[in-house]
Amino acid sequence: MRLFFLLFSFALCLAQEVLELDYRQAYELALKNNRELQRLRYQIQALNIDYELAKKYYLPVVSVGASIIYDADKKEWIREANINLSSLIYEFQRTSLRIDISRLRRDMAQLLLEQLQRDLQLRILRLFSEAELYRKLTEVKREEMAVAFVRFDRARERKELGLATDHEVFRLESIYRERRSELLQAQYMLNKTLLEIKKLTGLPLESLITLKELPKKDFDIKEEDLKGLMDMALKNNANLKIKDLELKSYEDEIRVAKEPFSMRVGLKLSTYRSSLELSTPVIDTTRPYRVDRLMALKQQAITEREDLEHNIKLVFLSAPYEWEYLKARLTETATKDRYAEENLTLRRSEYELELAFDLGYAMSEKSEAERQLIKARHDLLLFLAQLYNLAGLEPFKVLE
Repeated sequence: MRLFFLLFSFALCLAQEVLELDYRQAYELALKNNRELQRLRYQIQALNIDYELAKKYYLPVVSVGASIIYDADKKEWIREANINLSSLIYEFQRTSLRIDISRLRRDMAQLLLEQLQRDLQLRILRLFSEAELYRKLTEVKREEMAVAFVRFDRARERKELGLATDHEVFRLESIYRERRSELLQAQYMLNKTLLEIKKLTGLPLESLITLKELPKKDFDIKEEDLKGLMDMALKNNANLKIKDLELKSYEDEIRVAKEPFSMRVGLKLSTYRSSLELSTPVIDTTRPYRVDRLMALKQQAITEREDLEHNIKLVFLSAPYEWEYLKARLTETATKDRYAEENLTLRRSEYELELAFDLGYAMSEKSEAERQLIKARHDLLLFLAQLYNLAGLEPFKVLE
């Protein structure tokens, strides 16, 4: 007995702790551990350094050199060593452009980071919704499989008594095997969703987690609210802002590329000679090609921005119709759930051994009605969260 308690205590010590997460805790973990965010943060760090370097364009470069020269008149080798320091003092029109472009690249990466954080919120809501639905689906399929197995088992017993044929037994077995496969598929999809959440939040894939259900909330939005969200999206959408910055950088580059002259001032100091150099290109045959290339890239960016804007308008202008459909779907599933509850109550009151199958069917139909009701609620939640995300708002605000 003592050995048993020792083994039991040891097993408890080895038992893996189960971590329970709600959607906000998952987001906090993702902010700290998500690799996509980490990669983008390092990219912003590099762009910040590049911006600082662009502002310090005047920093000198020091080089050391040595040479051996043969003097044919003196018939001897001459050895020389020198130290050179060179610095770009200023390059008119181009120095400030390099600083501006470096700043624009940093700002675009910062906008991407902010958008990725909002995308993570929407993604977490979707994954939590999928996990809850797959968990409910496993319940439905388990009940359906139980009914199918009992019918199949009863048919085998009846066949042994000569009251059923092989055809009936095989038919019921095929139904049972189908329900079992559907249950295993639902369990697979649930576990896969949990693994995706663990990857997103940076948790070890071997860890055990359970998810709290998303809060239940009644959603309602008016057409004027959707119009306000569309105006906000056309003003604050991160992708549109990024395209605006991209267009600004092309306009600056085109303006400078069209200039025929660009004075460059540099300083050179060496062991034997020092100089202040001024230079400017007089004829640059590549300039027209550079201008045409930049103009084409600018037009491409304009087209992409227009397409983004049209897609945003398309989502919001069709939103009232989709919203009404989702609300109608919610009412439909709520009605079906009430009917399934009433039917289950009736079957329980009529329960007899011969009606066990009817009770089993009623239980599975009730679970499926609950699953569809959950899906209808989540569809409204995710649709509104997507609109908030397009408008530059945090998707989590729909649950506040």
